[in-house]
Amino acid sequence: MKYAPTFALLAIMIPVYGQEKALPSRSEEERTEQPKQTAPQARTSPPTVNATNQQGPTEEKNRAKTKEESYFSRLFSPENLPNIGLFFAGIVGIGVAVRTLKAIEAQTRVLVETQRPRIVATAHDDPTKTLSDQNARRVELQVINKNPMPAYDYRYESWIEVLPFPFEDFTLAADHFKFDTTSVLYPDSPQVINIPIRGGITPADFVEVRRLRKHVCVRLRVEYADPFIPNRRCYADFGFYILPKGLGFLPKYNGVGYEDKKV
Repeated sequence: MKYAPTFALLAIMIPVYGQEKALPSRSEEERTEQPKQTAPQARTSPPTVNATNQQGPTEEKNRAKTKEESYFSRLFSPENLPNIGLFFAGIVGIGVAVRTLKAIEAQTRVLVETQRPRIVATAHDDPTKTLSDQNARRVELQVINKNPMPAYDYRYESWIEVLPFPFEDFTLAADHFKFDTTSVLYPDSPQVINIPIRGGITPADFVEVRRLRKHVCVRLRVEYADPFIPNRRCYADFGFYILPKGLGFLPKYNGVGYEDKKV
């Protein structure tokens, strides 16, 4: 029984150790005894109520009228008067500018006309003398360009015939000549064109011409290029009949004009 005191000591110590282990610590007791804090709840905003303000038709009309009146009152307010004045001044300025441009355009046309070729034909010598030349009865005309611009691609053709009056037109018996070689007719450089009656004049016709019962009629047509209108050809037509002291005009063949270029 020598182990009896040892067993008694263990029997006393084991229950004490178990109680100490089972008792919780003070800090644990404080944590368990502390009441749990609940998380703060988010505040919910009260529901919004959309209130519709319904206006009657009379109120809408009054409101529109007031808005229109306020717009025009602001438009013609004193602070806007300078801008309105500038607006009308601009309109007047545009009208003056348009009139000025039209005047400039008219002046430009006049300037162009003074520069374009202008061809004139007159008698070169006394036609009665040249027609009296038995070796070469003829009429001589002088062609001159009166304006500064040269007449390019210049050519001419002529008709001459003894015809009774009143003049109607040249017949198939007229002496017709066409000069197709082109040249340049420079300003103030006269060109003399000799228009002969290659078949001559019969003695009977010559007597009629002297008695002014018939007349030697001449037509000259010149064509040329105008630099200001490159897509067209210009022409000038001259018609004369011979008088004892000069030339008379055939109205049918006097004038100027333009023709489209032949392809």
